[in-house]
Amino acid sequence: MSRDVANRMRRFWEEAFNGRDLSLLDDLIADDYVNHAALPGTPPGPAGQAAVLQRLWAALPDARFEITHLAVDDDVVICIGTMSATHEGELLGVPASGRRVEWHMCHLMRFDTDGRAIEHRAIRDDLGLMRQMGAR
Repeated sequence: MSRDVANRMRRFWEEAFNGRDLSLLDDLIADDYVNHAALPGTPPGPAGQAAVLQRLWAALPDARFEITHLAVDDDVVICIGTMSATHEGELLGVPASGRRVEWHMCHLMRFDTDGRAIEHRAIRDDLGLMRQMGAR
């Protein structure tokens, strides 16, 4: 299972996020998936994850995520990487700045026996991002 779930995490970032292919979410995300890092009120499942990605793309339309490390512990994949983008829409309450940003983050996704993500947590350098966007 470890290689499969690591590959599924890679597909999420490289094909769904970087490739802007929301159709993959039904295969990668379980219906009862919970994203603990999403804004309050975000629904569970693929639809909720699609909403998260669409909000990010609205603020960072050229965003790309580069994976620097992937590790697997049982049913959890740990992914460390950097999102690079131009800040062209409101994000975290900060209006568009037009600045290039690099957002460092660590994602932990837990997978079910079918290989679909059922839970997500994130550790992100939001303060560093806000400074890059010009927040005071």
